Amino acid sequence: MSRLLDDRGRLFGKVNIVDIVVLVVIVAVIVFAAVRMTGGGAVATTPVKVTFQANHVMQALVPGLQAKGTIKDTAGNVLGELQSVQAKPSLEELLTQDGQFKAFPSSTHSDISFVVLCQGTVTDSTAHIGQLAARVGAEVRIVGPGYEIGTVITNVVWGENALK
Repeated sequence: MSRLLDDRGRLFGKVNIVDIVVLVVIVAVIVFAAVRMTGGGAVATTPVKVTFQANHVMQALVPGLQAKGTIKDTAGNVLGELQSVQAKPSLEELLTQDGQFKAFPSSTHSDISFVVLCQGTVTDSTAHIGQLAARVGAEVRIVGPGYEIGTVITNVVWGENALK
């Protein structure tokens, strides 16, 4: 044992063993951080189709929602290409003459569905597009050609199903 460690705890009489342990820990932390920041290297992308829903939008805004173009998040990260925009009147519950609440189509507001085709990665059964983890129920502000709107993700499919 005296050949490896001397009486002052130095390895081969030159380097302190505690210094080596500290150096190894620092290098391990740096490597771990680099892997987490870069995603661990090249990851295969797959087609992802995400449906965003915006509810109770003023109907006057609907004509400005173009059906084609690039969709981004508010940070400017590209999410994908807009495939379709569908608007239908929002339902409003109104009190009828007989005292019952009944749902009627709104004459002033629409519910809008945006279908976006993206390229993303899938990990732990969650699709990631840009910096967004695309999960049903997530609230996302999307930016399209000439508009920005608050939406909720209502559907996410990937792989061959996204191309159908």
